[in-house]
Amino acid sequence: MSMNRHTHAQSANHELRRALDLDAEVFGAGLAAALDLSCVTDARVVVDLGAGTGTGSRLLRERFPEAEVIAVDNDPEMLGLLESHGFTSVAADLDQGFPHISEQPVDLVWAASSLHHVTEPAQLLSEIRNALAPRGTLVVVELATLPTFLSAPEHAALEQRCHEAAEAQGWNQYEDWTNTLEDAGFTVTKTAQSTRAPVTAAARENAQHWLARLLRLENLAAEDRAVLTDLVGTSTEDLVLEPRANRIIWVCTAAE
Repeated sequence: MSMNRHTHAQSANHELRRALDLDAEVFGAGLAAALDLSCVTDARVVVDLGAGTGTGSRLLRERFPEAEVIAVDNDPEMLGLLESHGFTSVAADLDQGFPHISEQPVDLVWAASSLHHVTEPAQLLSEIRNALAPRGTLVVVELATLPTFLSAPEHAALEQRCHEAAEAQGWNQYEDWTNTLEDAGFTVTKTAQSTRAPVTAAARENAQHWLARLLRLENLAAEDRAVLTDLVGTSTEDLVLEPRANRIIWVCTAAE
């Protein structure tokens, strides 16, 4: 790899890590509320499936300080980061199935924004079902929509059109996992959740990140692209923000 390509890859990885960390900082209360829905109060072995930078892993360790929290990912750089934060990490390609993680049954599997990346989710879910302890729980979380930030009416309408353009290009695509989860042997409770976040410095930086990302869409109307370009060049201190994330949570227990 040339120096330029190496530098570009490093920059892209740093951007991804920063984006994940910002989403966690801004909308982390929503993830904690999603975990509340599991009603799991005690666990010995907990798995964060598709752990990324460790947002879920940190949440799980805080909630279950006595448990072994195992972070699973296929990115060596992410795994190194997780290990540096003291997590047991497992390198795994989830397209190849659920890895052998522990000699003990797993009490809780947390899969936040990871299941839609799997080529054969039905197979993976069946294997998770078999790995769970009696009364074990799987929590699946997906973003129902891309996060929204702009609250001034004309800007909110623009953001909505950008999200429609993103959907047309296949951003944030996932299934309604209910039937697939039930077919894998789970009893499923599906819940919609909306989280409003305070307008903090992190929220402003996160808004700037998402606006810049939307600007990469190829199918924006020319007028919308021009307005969005102006917004990206505007200080977020001058934007009226109301950060919101909408999620769908499936809490799944092993069917009797």
